[in-house]
Amino acid sequence: MARPVLVFCVWGAAGQRCFIQRLVAAAAEQCGAEGGSTCRIAGQEVERPPIAARLLYVNQASPTLIEVWLRVSGERGFLDAFETVLKREKGVSYQVVSRTRHSMVVRVLVPRLERCLSCEWCPLTSAPLGSMVKSIIFTPEFMMLEVLAAKPQALRELEQRGCRVVYTSEAEEAEYALTERQEEALVTAFLEGYYSYPRRVAAKELAAELGVSGSALAELLRKAEHRIIAKYVLEELPHLLVQALMRGRRLLVEEQARSGEGG
Repeated sequence: MARPVLVFCVWGAAGQRCFIQRLVAAAAEQCGAEGGSTCRIAGQEVERPPIAARLLYVNQASPTLIEVWLRVSGERGFLDAFETVLKREKGVSYQVVSRTRHSMVVRVLVPRLERCLSCEWCPLTSAPLGSMVKSIIFTPEFMMLEVLAAKPQALRELEQRGCRVVYTSEAEEAEYALTERQEEALVTAFLEGYYSYPRRVAAKELAAELGVSGSALAELLRKAEHRIIAKYVLEELPHLLVQALMRGRRLLVEEQARSGEGG
């Protein structure tokens, strides 16, 4: 059986926008964003998204209302614009659950009839057998599916549905899993107070407890920290994830072979 892969693919025909994508596009338009420079993705010239929203959860709040949870991210000003757009939407209510400078989690209640008006196929409820849609990322110009595929046939079915694959990676790597040594070093460092302020244990003492040299400890922690930071940035700031994919970058900046890796 083929190894599971994580796939990002662009989906959505021109001129078709679901409710969430329409909100994102309206926020970008309000900020006067023309997209800046363009780049090619899956053979097409598209604008770089100044704002993006990752779908976190969908729930049927009542027979007439759908509850949608989103993580919206973008450069300064776009979050305010997104909230302004929500305020203007008739029949829509919302709640900002948390917010940082470039990201916010928002809960939106929308009339059920507004849901997926332009979508003939819903990837959340009708993903190909052998695959799972982890999330959908909405930009002003297109939607991007994040799919965990356990069967090659699932990828072929996605492409038949009009999805254009832009990134594929083995699932283990894309999940940013730490190696056993990295995990042991990081967890021990945390529990012993290495990351406390002030520190409760020195690097030399921590290295001795783990039975490694000081330089080996530093490398283990650096690689573990890198993976955790990468996971945070790419999951919490979806607009940066989309930009990285559109520029053809690997999701992990450091090239690390999972087999025989020293760290």
